[in-house]
Amino acid sequence: MLAFLAILPMMDISAQSGFYERLRYRDDDPFVFCTQGQDPQIEPFPCWRPQPPYTGAYTLMPYCRPPNPYGWKSWTYADRDSLQQYLRVCPKAGASGQWEGAGRPEFDPVRH
Repeated sequence: MLAFLAILPMMDISAQSGFYERLRYRDDDPFVFCTQGQDPQIEPFPCWRPQPPYTGAYTLMPYCRPPNPYGWKSWTYADRDSLQQYLRVCPKAGASGQWEGAGRPEFDPVRH
């Protein structure tokens, strides 16, 4: 019994690690990242944008190549990396909620 109690805290930590990944975008704010994608002040022309219900659906932007062979913008590291994070993190929510703050979510203080 004592051995089981010693393992229990380790099991809890490993279970939680499957549901959280530090985001490299939007100041690690999953709501803003999953609903708005990359920060437009850092990347004004992203190659993808999240789509409702924000659980993995996204749109590729037509000015990027690919998918458009005549697009004027190539995918950047941030475009590829942020899309991969979106696909890993946002579907874990299961359902998207609504913002309940007074202002826009990207301007409200982040509370983690």
